[in-house]
Amino acid sequence: MNGCGSFSFELKGVKELTRLLDQLPTVAMKKTVLRNALKKAGNPIAEAAKANVPVVTGRLRDSIKVSTSLKPSQRKGRQDRSVVTVYVGSSSPVAHLVEFGTVERTLDEPRPVKLGDRWTRLTTTGFVSPNPFLRRAWHAMKMPALGIFAEEMKNELYKSARRLAKRAAAGKLTAAQVRGLSK
Repeated sequence: MNGCGSFSFELKGVKELTRLLDQLPTVAMKKTVLRNALKKAGNPIAEAAKANVPVVTGRLRDSIKVSTSLKPSQRKGRQDRSVVTVYVGSSSPVAHLVEFGTVERTLDEPRPVKLGDRWTRLTTTGFVSPNPFLRRAWHAMKMPALGIFAEEMKNELYKSARRLAKRAAAGKLTAAQVRGLSK
């Protein structure tokens, strides 16, 4: 769980949802259903994180999003395109410093800094205490998010089935959809 801890839950109807998901004819349709449900389930976590984050300028708060992609610097070793993944987090370059805090470091060379009308030399960076706004949001909202995921999976499956039926009635199924339906 990437340092977020673990939790137990019981989700009723998983067999039915899995059976319905397997009836979709293409991998792309299955991934779309999963992605849309996961994104909607991530919204309460993102909203809780926005409520937890300290606000100075509002940029950090406004950078918290639910997304299917990562910044290039975050992508190392995460290129499995067969897996549907949704992220809740911040694109701000300071988010990790707020979440995990910093330690005080001594500067190699003191830096001159103007404080009001006086100049002084900084010899250390200071420190920031951790403020785990994302972890608190995860812990507070993981169970509601799970319920939203189950409900949205059902909604997305039915929506996809309606779209498929409409395309079939119009004779506009793709070759992949026809192959998938004929299994």
